[in-house]
Amino acid sequence: MILNTIDFHKNFLGFIDSNEFLPEDFDQFNSSFRLRQLFLNLSNNILKDTYTFNKFEQKKLARYPLKNAFKYKIDSLLPISYIKTFKLSSSFNFCKNSTLIINAYKNRKSTFISSSQKMLKIAKLINLCYVNNQLQLMLDKDLLFHEFVFQKIKKLHKDKKVQDLGDSISIKGKDIDSLKIYTSWKNIEVKKPNIKNELENAIKSIKNENYTQVYLVYPKANDFKRHIPVFVDELKHKPYVIKAIPYSLRSIIR
Repeated sequence: MILNTIDFHKNFLGFIDSNEFLPEDFDQFNSSFRLRQLFLNLSNNILKDTYTFNKFEQKKLARYPLKNAFKYKIDSLLPISYIKTFKLSSSFNFCKNSTLIINAYKNRKSTFISSSQKMLKIAKLINLCYVNNQLQLMLDKDLLFHEFVFQKIKKLHKDKKVQDLGDSISIKGKDIDSLKIYTSWKNIEVKKPNIKNELENAIKSIKNENYTQVYLVYPKANDFKRHIPVFVDELKHKPYVIKAIPYSLRSIIR
């Protein structure tokens, strides 16, 4: 079941037990299958130190509710499992906290232990997703989109210095103008784009940080397929470029 509640649906994507919080249809993401595939892929970038869904798993598990997908992932990582997606290790290190978490999950008891790097990945995943005796995971959609764009840009510009500044992405290189990118997951109306907050940040970057190019990047949608140049009166005496850019996520479903 997909819920369209205001509070969660506006800022977060994910699931709480059988309830799914997925974005509205956009571009070629026009079914529950593709929207689940989208979430499984994007969550990899945020939680890659805990787990990842490979391409095969994304396509296979997107047919089922997200709750089932994460249960499959947890079960595949349990010490005793018939689902093996990795090579068995010949060494074993006992971890008390990991054991407590795994046993609580298997016995359907609620528990939480502050995560540490020494915990097993399976324990970290359970600690993250198994809350109040039910599977759930909610992630900020702006963060999901930001991390997707950042990873893509890093691969595309290996010869340049690409930095994640938290609220933005910076690209610098020899003999090129520095570029700053602000990302946001929102629906852009071409005739009246809602870009006020991002535009204010762009103006500050040009006036105070010596950037001459700033891109405002949003998910590509059915009505937002081309760059939109943005002109600002207070910058008319400065050399600058500001554009609203549609960024495709279609590589996820290829």
